[in-house]
Amino acid sequence: MTNMDNLDIVPNSTLKRNSLGLNSSQKLGDKITVDVNMKYILEDQEGNPQLSDSPGNGNFAVNLFAPTVNVNDMLGEGGLGRNADLTEFRISDNSYSQNPWFAAWNYINSSEKERFIGALNARWDIKDYLYVRGRIGGDRYDLHRTGSTPWGTAYQPNGSMNETKSSFRQYDADVFIGTDNLQLDSDITLTAFVGIGQNSQEYNATGVSGSDFIVPGLIDVKNTKNQGSSWSYWKKQINSAYGSAELGFMDYAYLTLTARNDWFSTLSLKDKKAPNNDLYTSASLSFVLSDALDLGSSVDFLKLRGGYSQVAGGADSPYALSLSYGIYGQGHLGASLGNISGGTIPNSEITPFEKNETEFGIDLRMFDNKLSIDATYYDNETLGDIVGVSASATSGYGSALANLGNISNKGIELLIKGTLMQSDDFAWNASINYTNNTSKVVATNDTGGNISMQEPRSRNLRVTHIVGEKYGALYGSSYVRDASGAIVHQMVNGIPIPKIGPRKILGFGVAPTQLGIGSSVRYKDFNASVLFEGKTGGQIYSGSNAFLIRNGHHKKTVPAGGREAGWVPTGVMEDGSAITTSIPAAQQEDYYRRTYSIAEEAIFDSDYMRLRQLSIGYNIPSDKLDGTFIDKATISLIGRNLFFLSNSVDNIDPESAYNNSNSAGLEWFGLPVPRTIGLNVNLKF
Repeated sequence: MTNMDNLDIVPNSTLKRNSLGLNSSQKLGDKITVDVNMKYILEDQEGNPQLSDSPGNGNFAVNLFAPTVNVNDMLGEGGLGRNADLTEFRISDNSYSQNPWFAAWNYINSSEKERFIGALNARWDIKDYLYVRGRIGGDRYDLHRTGSTPWGTAYQPNGSMNETKSSFRQYDADVFIGTDNLQLDSDITLTAFVGIGQNSQEYNATGVSGSDFIVPGLIDVKNTKNQGSSWSYWKKQINSAYGSAELGFMDYAYLTLTARNDWFSTLSLKDKKAPNNDLYTSASLSFVLSDALDLGSSVDFLKLRGGYSQVAGGADSPYALSLSYGIYGQGHLGASLGNISGGTIPNSEITPFEKNETEFGIDLRMFDNKLSIDATYYDNETLGDIVGVSASATSGYGSALANLGNISNKGIELLIKGTLMQSDDFAWNASINYTNNTSKVVATNDTGGNISMQEPRSRNLRVTHIVGEKYGALYGSSYVRDASGAIVHQMVNGIPIPKIGPRKILGFGVAPTQLGIGSSVRYKDFNASVLFEGKTGGQIYSGSNAFLIRNGHHKKTVPAGGREAGWVPTGVMEDGSAITTSIPAAQQEDYYRRTYSIAEEAIFDSDYMRLRQLSIGYNIPSDKLDGTFIDKATISLIGRNLFFLSNSVDNIDPESAYNNSNSAGLEWFGLPVPRTIGLNVNLKF
């Protein structure tokens, strides 16, 4: 049973979660075992902050204030950032830049969620070597979400609201028959099973919306002049047949073969000729060298492994193969009007995509398990991914579906653990976790053209998938540079010249390298641990810094001698000559406002290393608990995200979220990952 009551760093933002879990196992006679797992969760969230450039992101305005501005001067009536008539206490002539207090206390973004997760697992041991097993699992939730733009904003003076009630149901069922460690002869064992399964998902949502509140401050759809409703429903299912066989030789060599066939409802259509299913297989071989050979007393365990596997998948949308229809929110003369919904041409011949992966690894433990090394090399490629391809605008659609996407990933994963010192009263352990991934977009669509994803409000850059490049290119506007790379400035006013024509790759939003360094120390009943984590090799477009530079709030806009003394830009003039003319203080604002439209100005390396977690704990000795109902008690002080050891991006947290879509490499006035310090008490009875 758990209870969480979280107050966010943003005022009026809370998250409350209560959960109750039950795990039970029961043996019915000698041959039947039943396991039951259940979890019930209630979640209540209030004041979820807006992100990126959404109106109501209070962090947007805060970051643009001059250092001399006191945010408490904007509290307004009752400390809620508004006037007596409930309108916003304006702080800017920008209609979309809200008073941060008004944004925190008057915008509504709340949800109530009730969730149940359960699983029943039963096994019948028919013989010592033969069993039948069945599994049934479910995950369901009901969600009530309310959002509102309050009365009195400059961009929507009369306000609006929406309310949605949705339900999601997922059920999984499997039954299979198998054998464990069947002795085929003195040296060979067999572990195998075959089975069938089904996964089904269903989603249902109804919503109401309204605009123009009649009575200010009353958040109810009946209190709006213009009202609408919506309904959404989908259902999809996967039926499966699968099997696995593992042959063991003398307990040190193992060959594992698997096969699985999935039938996807999202790829099923009457009279469809293309298959709606895919058979995919895997094969792996592992060899415990330390059991087969005498490697000396220093080697405790050495295993080599290698394998090849395939995975298949269907379309995300259940209705991608044929036309779907909807009803306009506004009718005509009291009658509803229908329409063809969606902007993508359906394709009834879509087939499952495949992901193929080859993997090799080593697991080594030495010196009485005081040193362990686990290393893996992988090479995978997604083939026939379901993507949108170009469509003529005259068709009325923006794209059409096809099996043309192809992306590859290659990389290594390395985990090293070691015991540096150990005695009865003292132990010191350390670990290093390193990963490096190299991605490549092999194919996008029928023309080999770019696939554009998210873009910031400045609209000078997009996250783009480009054939032949790494995944998630930051494709944006740049400066004109000479042969040596110097920025070229205009002869007339000394302003940098933006490059005209195609955009260029300015970086990649997904960092290829991740590093984690951990250490733990135990002395008698006291313990402490520390974990450092970081990423390197990626880039980020920082909208926050772009605005700070544009408005003169970034440190780079202040020359070493001060603005009043003038400033000579770094670069060359259009004729190739060096810049010698100083830009006076009166023109420096125009200089940096011009650079705002050039994405390259706000591209930064997103490398960082932070203290992810620090923990100090105490295990209460068992003799202190004698005569109580407590078997074991531990008290720990835990801090998370305490500080950066290094951060290559000015003024922001590179881990701050832009939105919940495919937007790695974008930042726009996001909230930092919060620093938390907590006390954990663990009791066992």
